[in-house]
Amino acid sequence: MRTLLVLVLTSILTLFSTYTYAGTVIISDVSIEGLKNVKLISVLSVVNLKKGKCYSNVAARKDVRSILEMGCFDNVEIRFDNISGNLTFVVTEKPYVERIAFNGNLEFSEGKLKRESVLKEKNYYDFSKLEETKKKISSLYGDEGYADCKIEVYPSTDFDTNRMTITFLITENNRIVVEEVKVKGMFFFKEKEILKLMNTNPGKMFREDIYQTDLKSIEVFYKSNGFIDYKFVSPTVVYNDVRTKMFLTLNISEGSRYKISSITYDGNSIVDSKEIEKTIKFKKGQIFNQDKIIEAMNLIYKLYYERRYTCAKIVPHFNKDIDGGIVDVNLSIEENSALYVGNIYIGGLLSTRDQVIRRELLIKPGEVLTNGNLHRSIEKIYSLGFVSNVEHQLFATDNPDVVDLKILITEKDFSGKIGGGIGYSSDNQLVASAQIQHPNIFGLGQKLSLLGEFCKKKQDYEIEWIEPYIFDKNMSLILNAFNVKKNMNYSSSKDHTYKENRIGFLIKAGHKINNYMSLLFGYSYEHVKLLDISPSLELKIKKELDFAKERDKPSSIFTQFIYDLRDYVFNPSRGSIHIADLYLASDLLGGNVNFVKGIVKSKWFFPTFWKFILSVSLQNGVIIPYKKNQSKIPIYDRFYLGGSDTIRGYALRTEIGSLKGSTIMGFMNIEYKFPIVFYKGRELIQGIIFYDIGGSWRNYCNINLVWGSKKENVHSGIGFGIKIMFPLIPLKIEWGYGLNHEKAKRQSQVYFSFGGN
Repeated sequence: MRTLLVLVLTSILTLFSTYTYAGTVIISDVSIEGLKNVKLISVLSVVNLKKGKCYSNVAARKDVRSILEMGCFDNVEIRFDNISGNLTFVVTEKPYVERIAFNGNLEFSEGKLKRESVLKEKNYYDFSKLEETKKKISSLYGDEGYADCKIEVYPSTDFDTNRMTITFLITENNRIVVEEVKVKGMFFFKEKEILKLMNTNPGKMFREDIYQTDLKSIEVFYKSNGFIDYKFVSPTVVYNDVRTKMFLTLNISEGSRYKISSITYDGNSIVDSKEIEKTIKFKKGQIFNQDKIIEAMNLIYKLYYERRYTCAKIVPHFNKDIDGGIVDVNLSIEENSALYVGNIYIGGLLSTRDQVIRRELLIKPGEVLTNGNLHRSIEKIYSLGFVSNVEHQLFATDNPDVVDLKILITEKDFSGKIGGGIGYSSDNQLVASAQIQHPNIFGLGQKLSLLGEFCKKKQDYEIEWIEPYIFDKNMSLILNAFNVKKNMNYSSSKDHTYKENRIGFLIKAGHKINNYMSLLFGYSYEHVKLLDISPSLELKIKKELDFAKERDKPSSIFTQFIYDLRDYVFNPSRGSIHIADLYLASDLLGGNVNFVKGIVKSKWFFPTFWKFILSVSLQNGVIIPYKKNQSKIPIYDRFYLGGSDTIRGYALRTEIGSLKGSTIMGFMNIEYKFPIVFYKGRELIQGIIFYDIGGSWRNYCNINLVWGSKKENVHSGIGFGIKIMFPLIPLKIEWGYGLNHEKAKRQSQVYFSFGGN
């Protein structure tokens, strides 16, 4: 018995010592084997296990994952010696693409084809990128009518250096022009009705992508008009002897036309059938429409998503009575359970910290996955300004109700902006500008902007720094300093001029109440001086200028409430934004100016069709003297309408409202925006048509809502413009025509800016 006890204790001690030893082995050296083109320091920089640390299998597997995520390796193995403590990662490098060549290309230059190539020289081989490159080049030729173009790939690898040359052999063949298009097999519709649906027309180059879209359009047309059994049989294609002309015949089978006899639902317990019927509103006897069925299914999905049942599935079943021409529609609903988020991974980051992306996510581990929160999270990531693409992937886990989420980020090639430009406007004439912007300093999501603007009438220097999350908390901080010098025309008379010099700073801090609302508080301090006041102007508005001859010191506190429902900050297509500002300037704050100013702004965006966006903007403001003396409201803080930011088509300050400035104003801008040119999937040139209307008044007694040319009347203007979204220097040109000018006034204004946002 004693011997048995000794053996058991010895075994336990041996196992314990072995476990303790294995768990506390110190790494004496870390090495990488198998490198040919990747630098050693690049691999070691992503490895967390270092000399002097304790080895663990979990940490080693994480390092393997980090090495693979570099995109340079096909395989990584771990070798660890428990005795010596030597840790070795044995890697298998992907071939290094040293050169990409093209043979047989006559239509496009090698440079053009290389720019289209997804797989680049001086990068590591990726089979998926090679296949994508073949598709892009094939599509490029197809767009020019080379439907018979063939592309072959010949890779050559030097195994000693593991460097690769990839040669694309292109056989272009002839361009193919559509000579004739016919449609056969239709009985209900006429041939010309079907041909109108097609963009593959006689005289045009044949393009496979357009042809496939045409076939889909015809199918949608039939199935939206009751023909459930419509089929595209096969085309009859005939070429001329040299395959330059195509004679195309589409053979179709219409089938019978159906009306809806009834629509039923089964499998639904979470959402009541009456609520579904109230939502989709189908009528018995209406012509079967596949698009309407899909629309109804999407509405039902929305009902389930609102209840967080994101895994619900709907399968439509059609019970057809061919002789009677009726169909019973049954929507079978599989509700499933709610889906929860497990781990969240962020991939693709180059310079940005993981936390910068993670804090924009409205989805947290352990929470229910909803389409709305996922979609809104992606919108917020795009709105950071330095992300060009966002993709998401879901991965199954051991728990069927839990999925892991991976967010794949593509950062912009150059997220900082250094630019300058020259522009012209009717207000400031020739303007030169220089600007430095960076929306992601040190990868922390902080924003820095330096602006300089120079012209005969204006010199503007401004610097702004924004921290959107102070200490990763839901608080933002904005610091701004400025120095602005302006030559001002107080009226249309050239004799009524003065100079305005403003130097100051602004501090703003805020809290995000929720995903859409923010509340900010701030303080601003300025030194303002009016100089070189013309004698004729000094006589005209002596009371308003007496207090301004000495240096003013506006010192104010303010609060700002923002309710932002836009889908995308930089170029919204739907949603709205509402901003309310309240300012209090007082000598109690160390200044010598006293007033209260309130401004309310709202803007709505409505998608109409395709990418055409209608926007409506309203802005109203009022200034109340703090010590019952209106003349003590500085002329530079009163409201002046006209110019590019309010009612276009009128000169700034001189045509709308009192020459001495207004304390009440309101205006509306209606704009219709549409894309003109795309570049890499984004709008490069955008067209704008606008209508502006509004007015400003010295006080409530002067409010006049009658359209007219008098200064106290309501004024309106129309016009158009373009906006060119250059990567570094955005350009905006607008022409406005005033509809309510006084006689002898200039009827239109041009606004040209080059170098701002």
